[in-house]
Amino acid sequence: LYGRHGITDTSAIGAPGTPAEQRTRMNCGIFRWHPVKRTFEIVCQGGTNSWGMDWNGDGELFWINTVIGHLFHGIPGAYYDRMFGAHLNPHVYELIPQTADHYHWDHDAETWDTIRKGSVSAKTDTLGGGHAHVGCVIYNGGLWPAEYQDKLFTCNLHGNRINMDILERQGCGYVARHGTDFMKSKDKWFRGIDLSTGPDGNVYVIDWSDAGECHDNDGVHRTSGRIYKIVYEGEPSKLANNWPQRMETLAKSMRGEFPADPAAPSIEDASNPDGLVRLHLASALQRLPLPERYPIATALAANAQDATDRQQPLMIWYGIEPAVVPFPDKAIALALSSKIPTVRKLIARRLTEEIETSPQPVHDLLTAAASASEADRLDIARGMRDALKGFARVSKPAPWDGFSAALGTADPALLRDLNLVFGSGRAAEELVALLKDTTADSNARRAAFDSLLRSPDPKLFATVKGLINDKVLGTAARLGLAKFSDPSIPAVLLAAWPERSQEWRAANVTTLASRAAWAKDLLSHVASHPTIREDISPFQARQIRSLGDEAVNQLLAQVWGELRDSPEAKQKELAQWKAILTADTLAKADPAKGHQLFSAICASCHKLYGEGAALGPDLTGSDRHNLDYLLGNIVDPNALVPADYRVTVLKLKDGRTLTGVLPERNERTLTVQTPAERLVIPRADVVEEQQLPASFMPEGLLTALGEENVRHLMAYLMSQGPVATAP
Repeated sequence: LYGRHGITDTSAIGAPGTPAEQRTRMNCGIFRWHPVKRTFEIVCQGGTNSWGMDWNGDGELFWINTVIGHLFHGIPGAYYDRMFGAHLNPHVYELIPQTADHYHWDHDAETWDTIRKGSVSAKTDTLGGGHAHVGCVIYNGGLWPAEYQDKLFTCNLHGNRINMDILERQGCGYVARHGTDFMKSKDKWFRGIDLSTGPDGNVYVIDWSDAGECHDNDGVHRTSGRIYKIVYEGEPSKLANNWPQRMETLAKSMRGEFPADPAAPSIEDASNPDGLVRLHLASALQRLPLPERYPIATALAANAQDATDRQQPLMIWYGIEPAVVPFPDKAIALALSSKIPTVRKLIARRLTEEIETSPQPVHDLLTAAASASEADRLDIARGMRDALKGFARVSKPAPWDGFSAALGTADPALLRDLNLVFGSGRAAEELVALLKDTTADSNARRAAFDSLLRSPDPKLFATVKGLINDKVLGTAARLGLAKFSDPSIPAVLLAAWPERSQEWRAANVTTLASRAAWAKDLLSHVASHPTIREDISPFQARQIRSLGDEAVNQLLAQVWGELRDSPEAKQKELAQWKAILTADTLAKADPAKGHQLFSAICASCHKLYGEGAALGPDLTGSDRHNLDYLLGNIVDPNALVPADYRVTVLKLKDGRTLTGVLPERNERTLTVQTPAERLVIPRADVVEEQQLPASFMPEGLLTALGEENVRHLMAYLMSQGPVATAP
């Protein structure tokens, strides 16, 4: 199952209850989910907002996009141009441009949103109608004339038409040429939003049919949509129709029958004359253990013909990047043997970024490059310059003077810039200007921020405060505010809580938890905005408690939950169970019997794999593969009790007393979840509400079960997927 993710939000993906650090973070890209293996993967990243994708006759993925380039070849592991902001991996450095060699609007004379301010210009009308592309189909229906087979069609929202792009092989990938627009509607309300080939080989088009466009939200014209069928009435082309094959694949998948995993990459493919085979091999690097990537990357980088390819140099880099810092000797050898300058330059950049904490690899790189060609040394120097753009000053590597002397006058500006960083250093004013330049290299801006905040000048406060919504530096700026003592900081961070960014919310809490007065402001805000409570992690709650302010601790217990240290007896019990539940012991346990125990004992409060109740946290995505996590929560269940799961006692006007947790509340009602039922109680019927500093979880559970049952239960709780109950 494939899906697409837009650029304005960052998601943290995981099963319910998965800790933040174990989730997959993504924004702006293509993802897929295997419904049987239950694996989530990011396929590729970049673009703006993609509203369409399809596969050509050779099984290659293509997706359409808005605002920037409109069409990309979906290479697994690729990073593409994006409208704004930076990729979550800060070390990709350079991005793959769009596959299309054209735009569908007057890209040289108009901004992307010009069309939204008025009618389509004559030039844009000729070029294709506008920047917004919605829906995508690569025609392989076997009915239309051969000239349409394997061509890509997409609806152009503002152009009231369907564009056609012609996919052709080029280098290691493809290029998309501009084809004649396939259809243009006389109806100015035509808003095509998707296309799909039907079983007979004709194409269906969904028409939103509205006077507005994607950013309008006036709520009108909700009943004017239409569905069209574009029918070819001539002689069938009799080419392959892939609709039956796709339906057969879908039917098999619903029966749990999936194609075999692709074969492991082979180093022999590195010399294949077909560039697409070499591209697939570069893409596959990211599936290999880090040390095993070097032989294949070295073989791929020996292909000088790929040096100027649109995607291949960067695909090799994306594959090797995580292995550069752990294996610097192998990275240096690859840099010096590579026939692809981009690979050499980016390896030098990655090693140089670590120069302050790990200077030896840079020393080794410069020493090894003494006998390299002038062109190779320039690649290395340019990579170093890019790495150090945001640095104020760093210690000069010992081999630098000899290395730079060998370059002579090849690039005086390049050497001058590096000698400045290795000498007197850059002025603070230059770094501040770099911080404020949103078009500058993202890594350089991050490095400049780090350099300036090592010893923060109070004069920097206004600059840092002004960056809290920056697409690249927003998180760093929110964390950096903790280094200033300005009393306005809580108001700045609490004024507009960043609902769309989990990372910014976490940074806000970290900063506000650093001082007692700020923590009090945060918790007071939580009291009136209870949804924010979920943004305070147990670690941050303990940080707040460690401030030692009794008033703050009382407020923390009131709005967030109870925290206490486990007593010595509990610590001893934890150690005993940990000694019993060794890896060998758990391997011999029976998860099916554990499932039976879970259903009988735990499911009345907890869910796992969708089974159970919601009285306690959902365990499906929790840190349950960590034995310390499981034992800590079972042996001492009251050490950390979030407010959502504390026991509440309600006394009602009719004389009843209810005990449960309160998952929901509003001005009129309270929702009470008890072990037996879920009740909605009018607030007017409640005489007294008392929240206890404890959870429903009983103490002494493991002792009561006995060692054998505990082994089985733990085996089930730590399982990778659903397990049938033992007969």
